[in-house]
Amino acid sequence: MKTTLQIKNRKSRITCALPISRILHIASCILYLVFCILCFGCGTDPEEEPIATPEEDIQSGWEEYDSGKYGVAVQSFEKAITSDGDHLADAYNGLGWVYLSFSRSAGINQKNLATALDKFQEAVAFDNANADAWVGQAGLLLVRRDSQDDLRQALEAVDKALKGNNEYLYRHDYNSQADLHVLKAQCYYYLGELDEAQNQVNSALDIEKHNSAALALEKLLR
Repeated sequence: MKTTLQIKNRKSRITCALPISRILHIASCILYLVFCILCFGCGTDPEEEPIATPEEDIQSGWEEYDSGKYGVAVQSFEKAITSDGDHLADAYNGLGWVYLSFSRSAGINQKNLATALDKFQEAVAFDNANADAWVGQAGLLLVRRDSQDDLRQALEAVDKALKGNNEYLYRHDYNSQADLHVLKAQCYYYLGELDEAQNQVNSALDIEKHNSAALALEKLLR
């Protein structure tokens, strides 16, 4: 009887051990699969979005700017600035236009104007031929016009824009060289140099006879 009980106890222990070994085996397989997924699966996710290039960030920034989504535009332009390259001038230029538009949309905000001016100056420091940055700076100085010096500097900025890289001109907010002549005409108007203002209006209308800003300013000059 004693021998029989011992045999039964041994069989019982063996029977109980089998499920545990299977569980351990399954657990080890699961751990191995998790390890494989972590090591080899993370970099091949088809849903993962590619990292945008600085040029794509700038393009996105301008699209958001044109849509009036200034906060998102700032993020895109600032993201482009974190990388080195030839795009830096236009990224700073984009920020300048955003802060200038911030100021216009919320009334004349001196803090935003100061920030915008800093960004435009950064842009031309990186690329003195960035014509769009010079136009932005000219428009800002006209809006601010704290003194005659602002207006004189605005006129100089327009001239530098006209001598700059045409690739950067007429992408947003102004459409042709006629608009740049109108910008100069406005500066001369506030300086009290009405003959010069009229000359610039005439130049604008020679280029674009239905330019609404030039026609409106011409009425003021009569």
